[in-house]
Amino acid sequence: MKKLFFLVLFLISISNLNAQDVIRGHHGFYLSMGIGPVFGKISDDLGTYIMDMSGTGAVFDFKIGGAIKENLILHATLISNSLVGPTITTSDNSSIKANDNLNVGEAMLGAGITYYVMPQNILLSGTLGLGNFSITDNTNSANNVSTKTGFSMQLKVGKEWKVSKKWGLGAAITYGKTHLTNEPGGGVVEKMDSNRFGILFNASLN
Repeated sequence: MKKLFFLVLFLISISNLNAQDVIRGHHGFYLSMGIGPVFGKISDDLGTYIMDMSGTGAVFDFKIGGAIKENLILHATLISNSLVGPTITTSDNSSIKANDNLNVGEAMLGAGITYYVMPQNILLSGTLGLGNFSITDNTNSANNVSTKTGFSMQLKVGKEWKVSKKWGLGAAITYGKTHLTNEPGGGVVEKMDSNRFGILFNASLN
């Protein structure tokens, strides 16, 4: 009975500590990392035809900055998407599955803000920056290409739970887009555009 009594007291104290941490809000240095699957397509408009590359890939989301006021954080953002062996569909409705040696990458570097709705600890985030695309052929590096940079953005909504005084763990959904005009050579002008949705396991230090 005594052990049960002390166990109840311990659980109550932990619960109160967690509630106090959440109510405390977000101040100072901020670090956020997220990883998970990404869905959607990357479109490549070459003028004479359009090529869509789609499939399930992986996304890594990294943010670092600090609070400019309680619960409002200014940060730099680095996002990297990777799609291995995409399904390629052309404007004539033909479709093929590329070999897994082919990797389509999308990267973005930018700046943004994150706001935490308290005490629920719900995060709302937006980032603007520059992004580009790359294609990597693991069998022949001579086929590797990288585009110019263009407009890129990310919207992110999620929820975190405090697991310690500084660390929070949770989940988030994201929408990302990169739009650019590229000139690969030979007088060819291509317009590339992405619409990607992600589901992240998220961890933050603040």
